[in-house]
Amino acid sequence: MALRIKTYFLGDAIVLRCVGRLVAGKETTAFREGVEKLLAERRRVVINLTDVDHIDSTGLAALVHLLTQKGDLESVARVVSSRMRLTELLRRTKLDTVIPVYASEGEAITSFPKQRSSSPDSQS
Repeated sequence: MALRIKTYFLGDAIVLRCVGRLVAGKETTAFREGVEKLLAERRRVVINLTDVDHIDSTGLAALVHLLTQKGDLESVARVVSSRMRLTELLRRTKLDTVIPVYASEGEAITSFPKQRSSSPDSQS
């Protein structure tokens, strides 16, 4: 099954729920470019890979690229997966030290730094 992505808002984050296979091909390229665009807009992005049943080296490279880009903590995507296979893959490749995987979308969202709110009283 090709990669399909369902996009929705959860709080102030954009969640990309991926279904299928994250493998070499146009879907993975479009996925990477789409997430890069969201991150460039300084969006909070949560990538939910729970329903991804296979990731090849190209898909893994896309994730590593997206999750290790330099920038502030606000513009770094978060990964969610409850699949042991992804956790084991990251452990075997020693990528678990640079790519944290969260157990739920809520946990990933709370890992983002608190946003500063600008109150009307602070404006002059």
